Amino acid sequence: MKKSILILLLTLTSSAFAQDLLTFKDCLDLAMKNNLDLKSAYNDQQIAKVQYRTSYGKLLPNVFGSIDNKNSWGREIDPNSNLFVNTDIKTYVGYMNATYNLFAGFTAINNIKRNKQEYKISQVNIQKVQNQITIELAQRFITILYLQEIIAANEKQIESSQKQLEIAELKFAAGSIAESEVFKIKSQKATEELNLLTNQNRLTDNMVNIKQLMNLPLEKEIVLVKPIFQLDQNVDVSNPYDIIHQAIEINPSVSLTKMREKSARTSLAIARGGRLPVLSLRAQYGSQYTKTDYQDDEQDLLPIEDQLRNNEVNIFRVNLIVPIFSQLDNRAKIKTAKIQYQQSKIDTQIKRNELSKEVMQAITDTKTSIKKKEASSIAYDFLQKSYEADALKFEMGKINIGELNFTKTNLNNSEAQLIQSKYELMFNNALIKFYLGEKFNL
Repeated sequence: MKKSILILLLTLTSSAFAQDLLTFKDCLDLAMKNNLDLKSAYNDQQIAKVQYRTSYGKLLPNVFGSIDNKNSWGREIDPNSNLFVNTDIKTYVGYMNATYNLFAGFTAINNIKRNKQEYKISQVNIQKVQNQITIELAQRFITILYLQEIIAANEKQIESSQKQLEIAELKFAAGSIAESEVFKIKSQKATEELNLLTNQNRLTDNMVNIKQLMNLPLEKEIVLVKPIFQLDQNVDVSNPYDIIHQAIEINPSVSLTKMREKSARTSLAIARGGRLPVLSLRAQYGSQYTKTDYQDDEQDLLPIEDQLRNNEVNIFRVNLIVPIFSQLDNRAKIKTAKIQYQQSKIDTQIKRNELSKEVMQAITDTKTSIKKKEASSIAYDFLQKSYEADALKFEMGKINIGELNFTKTNLNNSEAQLIQSKYELMFNNALIKFYLGEKFNL
């Protein structure tokens, strides 16, 4: 008996944990670990890091070797005797080269500087992606909780309409009301069922989106844990411009545009370097070994050591290139870089304006949500009492179904507004705190 009870308890426990219970923090941790956009941002950072470190190699000499094997036949000059011969000749040539740029218009230094800036940009971009994921995840999380409450309310409304329909059908059978009254209740119930289906579809869509943000399988069942919200958690929005200024200073999106502005300025310096002369050094060492068919005798064939020594080549060059006319290519590059630099300044201001608008909208929404929640709560209480009274009057035959449906519709709308205002206030409070540098907590 005890064994059977234990098996039953284990079965119930396993079925209860078949669905994962996830708080907002759990969802956020999963998103930061598994989100594909964030993984791509990390890969971009690694690429930028490699490019930055590699750019220091431009300050070092370039060393390379080459080996050439040449087989010829017919009349040709023998490299050993400098005489024309008519035979097969095999020539092996090898060179070792080294080049070093002494000056190239500060291109190498500026490339290092720009790659370093791009590496920092990739780091800040990770923060930007994390912020975007956090806000979208919070929106989906809040929307799901809101829809779940709305769906529960829709189901209660349908249940209430079903009871009213049963009463109306009894009254119609008794001849107390016309059949049109029954049709009105059925119409009201059908509308409520359509609202339920619409909200269920919206819930499914948001569930798919939040799972994709966390990179979870779509078939995985999850249950979101509703956060506890207290009225004293309302953020102080009495001075919106201080909030906006502080948000602009710390927001990674604005920092990103500022850093891209610096990178564009460095790109302009690189473009201007194309007008400056390039001074480089080159050193080369090489030799060759040749064998012909008529040198069959070992005594006729010059030893390889002697050939390599006799054919040895040592070259040292200093090369100066002075740009005079580049078919307007340098001019076009500089002009393009200037425009891109100017555009980067505009992009910074655009991003500041966008963020200012977003923060101001969040502040306005918070103020509205506070008033909306207070008003909706009062309205819902009164409409609930009014509906209960009208439902009793309907049962007693003192009012018709049209009057009852009017009260019920107002009650349904009021309940939806109350639920919506509660979650809007929860989200907007957390969003403003997030803009001010706090963690997004629900």
